[in-house]
Amino acid sequence: MSAYLLDMPELYRRLDAQRYQRSLAWKDVASELGISPSTFTRMSQGSRPDADALVTLLVWLDLDNELAILIKPNGAP
Repeated sequence: MSAYLLDMPELYRRLDAQRYQRSLAWKDVASELGISPSTFTRMSQGSRPDADALVTLLVWLDLDNELAILIKPNGAP
């Protein structure tokens, strides 16, 4: 078992606050990020996103600074 767990309710709360601040619907966020809208539905029910979706969400929330060394845009060498 991992030593750390992702706080899904907190992540979802932050995503929802950012979405609300930008006046976006969930489908708009999904389209902007290239993530399936069902990802957000599953997250609202406590499911965890896959690793690539999680990184995308962290970047969108501007929480990637500490993880920047591990993150590169898709298609980058």
